[in-house]
Amino acid sequence: MNSEKRLRTATPRWLGVAVKALVYLEKHGELCASGSIARSIDCEVTLVRRVLTRLVQAELIAAREGREGGYVLTRSAEHITLADIYHAIEICDPIFPGMMHEPETNPFCGELATAVSEILVESERRMLEVWESHTLASLAKRTTLVVGGSIRNEGEDAKASSKGD
Repeated sequence: MNSEKRLRTATPRWLGVAVKALVYLEKHGELCASGSIARSIDCEVTLVRRVLTRLVQAELIAAREGREGGYVLTRSAEHITLADIYHAIEICDPIFPGMMHEPETNPFCGELATAVSEILVESERRMLEVWESHTLASLAKRTTLVVGGSIRNEGEDAKASSKGD
């Protein structure tokens, strides 16, 4: 495998996959294989594995290899913010890509691109301030997950029911 494939650039889509995968892991409440995660969040397994690799590197999840392997959160969902997830994915392109192309020789276009870039940096900073105030647990509480015929509305309910099975 060449280095280009190993160093894939994350896109905003990766962030969405990461959020869905982490909420799924929180609500599922136990070790979960990448294929199961991919099916549950309607995403191709190859992309899910790439995203999960970033989350493992950021120590938001742990991976267990082998036949009985899978992924699990490394800490409580109350201690993982949406900003943590954003930083783990390391999106290289701006959130609003393509808004301004590279300036040519026109000074007006260059000045406008600089001004818009400054606003985009401020927008991202403010977004991260908001995301810092929301946790994976608070997001998981807003969703419902059906696992094995039982509905799990809260991450803690999922963990409790899996221990009692």
